[in-house]
Amino acid sequence: MGASASSEPALVTSAPSPGADVHAQVVALLDATTRTGAPSDDAWKRLGPGAAPVLSALVVDKGTPTARRTLAVSSLALVDPSGGAVTIRDVLEDEKAPAVVRASAADALRRCLGLDAIPTLITRLQDPESLVREAVAVALGRLGGQQARQALEDRLPIEERALVREALQRGLTLVEP
Repeated sequence: MGASASSEPALVTSAPSPGADVHAQVVALLDATTRTGAPSDDAWKRLGPGAAPVLSALVVDKGTPTARRTLAVSSLALVDPSGGAVTIRDVLEDEKAPAVVRASAADALRRCLGLDAIPTLITRLQDPESLVREAVAVALGRLGGQQARQALEDRLPIEERALVREALQRGLTLVEP
């Protein structure tokens, strides 16, 4: 049996050679993710820094399929946490972007900025999309701290959607006392 145990596409098993089509490799890795689950961090690292601008372009391209944009947001946080944060924040704040992409951006921003993401995330607790509010509540809970706890506690009594209230509660249980 000569089959590889890896679920990652062969296209990205080594660092791209100079002039290689990084865009095609990024798209192949994103597409493989939808079929087989998230690729390893090493798969993204092998693509190198050239993957960041490609991922950023896919994140903001309204013509890119929503599922691919969603994966591109979370992958950008992995490939270029500091450089990708601006793009990720912009997508999170773009109320015209699909809610699922923006929800992914909430967690990606948490991973990029850590505690520095809290002020932006707090503003999104009032987002018109309940899916975004749910993701923000959990992201704030994972970040923890008094500021996150206070924002979650403040939002809980005024939140009308049951699923968002559950996410706020979940966020509160994640916050360290």
